[in-house]
Amino acid sequence: MKTSTKLTLLIITIALALATWLVTSWQSGQVDRIMTMMDVDRNGVIQTEELSPLMRLRISELDIDGNGDLGPSEVAAYIRSSIFNVIRHKWRARGLPEYPDNVERESLQVALDEMVEVLELPGAVMLVGRNGGEQIRVSSGDFDANKVVSVASASKWVSSAVLMRLVEQGVLTLDAPLNTYIPELDGHWANATLRQLLSHSSGAGPGHAIENPPSMSYRAHFEQLIQIPVKNEPGVKFSYGGISMQIAGYIAEQASGKRWSQLFDELVATPAGMEHSTYGHPFWYSPGVEIQSPNLAGGLYASGQDYFNFLTAVSADGMERRLLTEDSTGQMESDQTSTLVHHSERGPLPEDWFYGLGLWCESPLEGRCTKINSAGAFGTFPWIDRKSGTYGVLVTMGSLAEVMPFALNLRRLAIELER
Repeated sequence: MKTSTKLTLLIITIALALATWLVTSWQSGQVDRIMTMMDVDRNGVIQTEELSPLMRLRISELDIDGNGDLGPSEVAAYIRSSIFNVIRHKWRARGLPEYPDNVERESLQVALDEMVEVLELPGAVMLVGRNGGEQIRVSSGDFDANKVVSVASASKWVSSAVLMRLVEQGVLTLDAPLNTYIPELDGHWANATLRQLLSHSSGAGPGHAIENPPSMSYRAHFEQLIQIPVKNEPGVKFSYGGISMQIAGYIAEQASGKRWSQLFDELVATPAGMEHSTYGHPFWYSPGVEIQSPNLAGGLYASGQDYFNFLTAVSADGMERRLLTEDSTGQMESDQTSTLVHHSERGPLPEDWFYGLGLWCESPLEGRCTKINSAGAFGTFPWIDRKSGTYGVLVTMGSLAEVMPFALNLRRLAIELER
C-alpha cells in the first residue's frame, strides 16, 4: 500500500475517532443535564412522575426494560431518537406553513390539522376572541378546550397578573427594594425590585428553579435560590429564566401572609373563571400530591378554555370582568428590556422580541407593546393583538421550536379573520 494511501486512511480513522468521542461526550453531558434536572429525589433514575410532559407521552417507547422509570441509558436513547425526530419533522415541514391566498374560517382548521399531522402531535386546540367573546374554536386530534396540560412558560403571564393584583392592593410595590418585605434579606437581592424580577433583569442567571423536590418548603427553596451566584447587578441585563419569578412568589407570600395557591385562586383564578387550573411543577406530576414550592415561571396546569377565560379578563377594556386596572395592564405591556444587554440564549424566539412584566413584548410603539404573548416550551401560545383587539390561545403538547412557526401562522390567520 502506498504511503499516501496509508496516511489518508490514518487521517480518516483519527477523524472518525475524534467525531465519535465528541458526539459521545456531548450525549453524556446532555444525559447528565437531564438526570440532574428531572431526578428530583436523586435516586439515579427518572420515575414516571418526574418526567417532562413530552417524555411522558413516549414512556412506553422509552422504557426499554419495562420497569416504569428511565435510567441513563434510556435517557441517552431518548436523546438520539429526539434528534432523529427533529430531522424527520423538519423534512416533513419543509415549505410549511403556507399562508393561503384567500383567508376563510376553514383556513384555521386546515392549518391546525396540518400542524398536528406534520409534527405528529397528539392534538391541539385554538380559541380566538374579540370584544370579550369567543369568535372561533378549532381542535384537532386528541385535544379539546377542556384538556388540562402543563403550559410551561405561559405560566409567567398568569403569575404576573397575580403579583400585579397585589400591587393594586398596596401589598407590593414594583420599585421598592425586596428587603422592604424581608428586612433580614441582604446582599444582591436586598436591593432588587419586583419590576426587575418580573422583567428578568434582576441579575439572576438563566436557570429555571425546577430542581426542588415536591416536599421542599417554599422557604427552603427561596434560601437555595438566593445562594446561586448572580451574573449581573440588577437592571443591567435581560436573562430569561425562572429564578427571579420564583423569588417574587416567595416575596408575595411573605408580604400577604397567604400561600401562592390561595393568592392565585382569590386574585385571578376565581374572578377570571379558571376553574380547572392549578400550580405545581412543570415536570413532576402526581395526582393529589401538592408541590410545596409551586413553580411560578412554568408550573401552571390549565386547559385551553381556562387560559382563554384569563385572556378575556386581561384583554377587556372597560368591561365588568376586567381583571387588571389600566395602569397595571400598561405596566405589564410596556417594553422593559430593549435598552438592556440581552442574554444570547433565546431558543426559537425572535431576536426582536423584548420583554414586559411576565410577557413577551412584540413590535413596541413608543414603549407600548402592540402584540404580547407568553410562549411555553411545550407548545402553548397565548397572545393578544392590541391593534385589532383580537386575542387567542393555542394549546398543544410538542416542542416549541417546532410548533412556533405554525403558531405564528395560526395567529396571523386568526387576526386576519377577525378584521
